[in-house]
Amino acid sequence: MFKPLSDLVKSFGNESGNLLANRYQLVHQIGKGAMGQVYKAIDKSSGDTIVAIKFLSQALLDEKMRSRFETEAKISALLGEQSQHIVKVKDYGIGNDQVPFYVMEYMEGEDLDQLVKKKSLSVAKFLYLTRQICLGLECAHNGILVNGELAPIIHRDIKPSNIFLARDANKNIIVKILDFGIAQIHEPSQGTTQQHFMGTPEYCSPEQMAEEELAPTSDIYSLGVLMYQMLSQKKPIMAENRTFQSWYKAHQELTPQPLPSYLQLPPNLESIIMKCLAKSPLDRPQSIGEILRVITPLEREYNKPTDEGNSFGYSAVKTPQNKEILPLQEVYKKSNWPSDKPRKKIVFPCITDSQEGEFASLWTMLESQEVSVFSPQKTLCFNHFMFQLNPHPMILWVNLLYNRHYEPKWLPCYLDLKTETGHQISNNLVAKNLYYILLFELGKPLQYKQLLTVKISSEKIKQLQNFIEQSLSFRGESQPELSKISLKKQFESVKSTILSAIKKSKI
Repeated sequence: MFKPLSDLVKSFGNESGNLLANRYQLVHQIGKGAMGQVYKAIDKSSGDTIVAIKFLSQALLDEKMRSRFETEAKISALLGEQSQHIVKVKDYGIGNDQVPFYVMEYMEGEDLDQLVKKKSLSVAKFLYLTRQICLGLECAHNGILVNGELAPIIHRDIKPSNIFLARDANKNIIVKILDFGIAQIHEPSQGTTQQHFMGTPEYCSPEQMAEEELAPTSDIYSLGVLMYQMLSQKKPIMAENRTFQSWYKAHQELTPQPLPSYLQLPPNLESIIMKCLAKSPLDRPQSIGEILRVITPLEREYNKPTDEGNSFGYSAVKTPQNKEILPLQEVYKKSNWPSDKPRKKIVFPCITDSQEGEFASLWTMLESQEVSVFSPQKTLCFNHFMFQLNPHPMILWVNLLYNRHYEPKWLPCYLDLKTETGHQISNNLVAKNLYYILLFELGKPLQYKQLLTVKISSEKIKQLQNFIEQSLSFRGESQPELSKISLKKQFESVKSTILSAIKKSKI
């Protein structure tokens, strides 16, 4: 017989008693779903950090459900490192009585279901929240590496209760997508055929209800239902009753109701929402990017940044030097060398938020003559990634700027995979397959002089993904400097080989 979780909480909630996995002190239950319960807890090994721990329901302790629960934790861990709009999973383990659990970031706030039940949202607030939902879904649909190929993640249960509205330290709302418990991995060579229906019928696509092969467009249908409800407090299609058969018929046959005219929505917004609700997946937007191209400029128009934020409790989205979300090229043009960085020949990475999404970049200062030589038209950029797991997971990201008429320029940079910044940049490189290098003239911090666009080969994307996955299982002590020393030695030993190979390339 298994002990009830309430008994486990009592045994793990005693300050002087046992700790779950020798580190987590359970406090009390804060949530419950179909697959398990969520508890607030204290991580005693990291300065009494507050975390949330999800346990698999004891009624579901068979091998199939254990495997699904572990897959949920892995998917969430990988995606949570790529996007701030997916809940972050930090640890996975097996507790007493063989009950699996995983550890998440703890969040204050409410879910979207609670908010929508109170009132319909203003267009401004709708756009602000929907853009963040889309960014999280886009990250999932970009996928994770499976058998050497990027495989999209189909959530299959997009609904208001799985969208959490967390508050950060400044009381700004940060959207987090929850519960990848029934998510499916869409392998391009195999498709995603459901063995049996799972999901919430009110929000499921016609093909999900029919247990057919799914693609990311299935989530886009669910997103359409969600967006309609956020604006109107109603669903676009209503079944005769709450049975599966009734909802199956509704999604297959009924035409969605038009959005209420009193909302006075911009025509392109209304059009994209209704397009998401098309019966055929081919008639819907084929990617979240199509939706973002409508949502993002409207969000910027309706939510112009002010010093005080706005009336519904969030301040305008800001980048380090820019108050509003602009097209990427405009963001870079308005960006100066950071005041907290020394004005000398250094290289550092950063993430930039823009209308097109988040992008990684490398910033460096060079002599004026070097900057003029390494123009996009005359420069070949070669990138190389090296990895050290022990004694600390660290990537050495090397760029070589090459112009056959000038001395090559090496730009090495470390990415610590045990830090949020290192993980975020590494995952962004995988997701976007490209990055930018900004060249500033030494002593001239006002705007870059050259902007290089650098693509990453599919082989190196797979290599990076493998580095990231290895780092997730690392449990050693923090010794980043030792790994940096080792990587630097490896780099010095391969520089001549890299240079020899690039000299054979034609510019």
